[in-house]
Amino acid sequence: MMIRAGHAVGRLVGVASWWAALALVAGCGEPEAVGTATASFGSGTGSVDDGFETMVGWSGSSGWVTTGPDDPVGPCGDDPTCLPPSEMVPTAKPDGLPSPLPGVYDDQGPAPPDAGFRALLGFPTRQRELLESRVALMYAPGSPLFRSYMTVEQWMAEHAPDPTEVALIENWLRSRGFTIDFEAKNRLLVQFSGTVADFNATFQTELHICMRKNPLWDDPPFPVYCTLDRFTLPKFVAERTNGLATADLPAEKGELTPEVGKVVPDPPGPEAYGPRAFYGAYNMHPLFDAGFTGRGSSVGVVAAGTYHAIDLQIFWKSFGVERALPKRVPVMEPVFERVTETALDVQWATALAPGAEAVVYEGPDARNTSLLFTWNHAIAADEVDVLTFSFAHREDSEPKPLRHQYDESALMGAAIGMTLVSASGDSGKPDTPCSSPYVTCVGGTQLIASQEGVIEKEWAWQMSGSGLAKTFARPYWQDADVTADRRAMADLALSSSTEYPMWMRRWAKWEFFGGTSFAAPAFAGMIAVVNGYRRSLGLPRVGFLNPILYGHQPTRSTFRDILYGFTEHYQAGPGWDYPTGLGAPDVAMLALALP
Repeated sequence: MMIRAGHAVGRLVGVASWWAALALVAGCGEPEAVGTATASFGSGTGSVDDGFETMVGWSGSSGWVTTGPDDPVGPCGDDPTCLPPSEMVPTAKPDGLPSPLPGVYDDQGPAPPDAGFRALLGFPTRQRELLESRVALMYAPGSPLFRSYMTVEQWMAEHAPDPTEVALIENWLRSRGFTIDFEAKNRLLVQFSGTVADFNATFQTELHICMRKNPLWDDPPFPVYCTLDRFTLPKFVAERTNGLATADLPAEKGELTPEVGKVVPDPPGPEAYGPRAFYGAYNMHPLFDAGFTGRGSSVGVVAAGTYHAIDLQIFWKSFGVERALPKRVPVMEPVFERVTETALDVQWATALAPGAEAVVYEGPDARNTSLLFTWNHAIAADEVDVLTFSFAHREDSEPKPLRHQYDESALMGAAIGMTLVSASGDSGKPDTPCSSPYVTCVGGTQLIASQEGVIEKEWAWQMSGSGLAKTFARPYWQDADVTADRRAMADLALSSSTEYPMWMRRWAKWEFFGGTSFAAPAFAGMIAVVNGYRRSLGLPRVGFLNPILYGHQPTRSTFRDILYGFTEHYQAGPGWDYPTGLGAPDVAMLALALP
């Protein structure tokens, strides 16, 4: 999520008095100026800490219990007409469609019966508890399974939904007059489509149209489907799936307009931060100076629509970045528009990892059906080391099945050794999919620094998405830091403030914004650089970060503790806190410390 910056830095007045007022409200004194540590990276022979102790072991699941029978459907195989009447009994099942919520989802009344829809049916991970236990051992230094990641083929053989059962459900959907449009690579999702009338009859509900508040700063609300009542599914469908994860209006169609303009350097000026400020503030220069810019690693971006390639190249040239254009991967229906959030994420992820390969996974729009399927597709493809997601929706505005279907995919990502990064949001409350324990949740700080990243002050940003997850249990790696029984966010934080904003190139001009939409892709780029360094030493990619960040003391100590600032609900302070997690990363030291 991104929001319009309130003021340019050059126009701010009374910063000292504003800070004094903030400190007074927070009950804290003014923080001292902070700096960064120095590290040595010589010819790929930097030292990696090996003085770690075995980390805290697995102590329970995420609290998400998926359904699914132990045995296939007997002699019926994938033929739904063969099932006995007892398997057709209507069964209540939670769905992933939103309900009206004033100011977020505003009900406009029943959807026209002859209108179209597209929806996702979600499937559970097979042997989930076994997989969660295995993943915990993969990220416990000292374990014989440490960093022994699964291949996609292994995951498919041991944990993908049974293909016969997926085929059974697909054939049932066809029997109801629906079309199967897409099946996810890992079989965790199936997209189907049809008419609203058939949808209502099949699921014993009534689709309504709600106007969804746009997460982007100035874009208008857009229509989505919502429901007032729970769904029912036939018993055999309810038992073999996680239920309806999404239902949306059909993807719009159109033609992507040709790009115009020339690629020329056009530096924007000092009113906001560019990538070099992040290079300095988060201590990336020792890695860059030693030749580690992400080469040998890769970063992926989950996108809605696409970006403007000329804007992207001007952004790079203006900040001294030289690199190849990303690989574009179309997912689902054809893309026909360029989206601000996508442009931002691609610009900042690629600029922070100038030597890494980049892949942009492009779904057709920013509705839940597209975003969830594209997220899942990018993970199942296993083409990148790090994947970033910033199309965040506030967790308390999204239904449980949707939140947990994101988590099904994220668990696969952890198992295959992929780092998943998400923006925590800009509402002061946590977002989806950040709440999944298998996602590294990046919150926001307010940074005052030079254009080269020499830090004067950094404190918690008032709008940093943070708090407790609604339904995910506290993961074992937060036991020492969190007293509540649920997953707590954020895990770390980077500059996001609208008062000290960041540049992006948007539709042939420079604009500045704030939001954790900058923090998440920037951190993803940083981890791609770390992975490039590790590859030079013959080490595996870092994969799922959270257990190591929290439980491995040498790694944890590479984060600069953010001691001051607050959100509406939480205050920053010594050690882990809700708005900023473990703090701000020193990337060079992080590269040395990660086991």
